[in-house]
Amino acid sequence: MKKTWILVACLFTATAWARPQTPSPASDAVESTSSVSVWAQPVGTLAFGLAGPLVGRGNAYFMLPLGMNVPLSPTRELVLELTPFLSRQECEGPCSTRALTLAVGSAWSLSPHSSRGSFFLQPKLVGVVARDVGVSDSGSWTRTGGQLSLGLDVGYRVNSEHLFLTFMLGGSVGRGWNVPTSNVSLLFSFLSWPEPRRESKWVFDLNLNLLRIGASF
Repeated sequence: MKKTWILVACLFTATAWARPQTPSPASDAVESTSSVSVWAQPVGTLAFGLAGPLVGRGNAYFMLPLGMNVPLSPTRELVLELTPFLSRQECEGPCSTRALTLAVGSAWSLSPHSSRGSFFLQPKLVGVVARDVGVSDSGSWTRTGGQLSLGLDVGYRVNSEHLFLTFMLGGSVGRGWNVPTSNVSLLFSFLSWPEPRRESKWVFDLNLNLLRIGASF
């Protein structure tokens, strides 16, 4: 009789180990966000593109915010951003701006086990370099400025296996060098005519790109 019970116990244990494990929604949520994502921010691109003709005839603006999210843990991702900016304006002559924005941050998920999505916080370091070319009564001139800021983005990321989709807002505060006198930052100065008068000062910006959309691999 004792041998019979031992045999039954062995069979029960083997069956339990052989039974396939069904992943829980929580584990699916974590797994679906543990892939590298690349994205663009189309709202900023469209807004700047439409702003050119609205500001005045002969004006053209182009910007393309691109980025990548690299998972570091189930609750944290490394976020890299690159935004080139080009503009051409008709001021007292042909004026132009060339700029590049780089940002490095870390996105922290506030509810990583949610099956639908999660709110996140993303502190980041933002650097900007801009070169303006303008024309004045004394002739053409060129100015190069830069700024370094600490920023924070707050948003919501939709949980999807292959689609990367976030909605967000943000802002930053920092220090600028050779910034146009009449503007609060280099980024804000992109929508106005290049200005030769410059100064070093505290700067602030708003991140109104609102939407990041891309793919996860």
